[in-house]
Amino acid sequence: MKANMNIKVDTDVRDAAKNIFGQMGLDMTTAVNMFLLAAIREKGIPFAVTTVPKASDEQIIEMLASKLRNAEAQEQAGQMRSFDDFVAEMKAAYANN
Repeated sequence: MKANMNIKVDTDVRDAAKNIFGQMGLDMTTAVNMFLLAAIREKGIPFAVTTVPKASDEQIIEMLASKLRNAEAQEQAGQMRSFDDFVAEMKAAYANN
């Protein structure tokens, strides 16, 4: 039996990985399955996980600014709604459940 998994990754990470896997003759599903099977075999992450250097204040500020620019673009494109609207939609949809 097969199961679907939904994961969220940055678009640039997905695209770079897809490109690399494609050069290897793999699709994303096969590559992720390979990782999961290796994790099961190793009973953990199948590669060394090391501490990453602490981000500089400038890097943190740029990352936050980038997230803010993205949110502003989504708002301008009409892709966001107010929390009150969301609550009203949920009440309307689930009030009788």
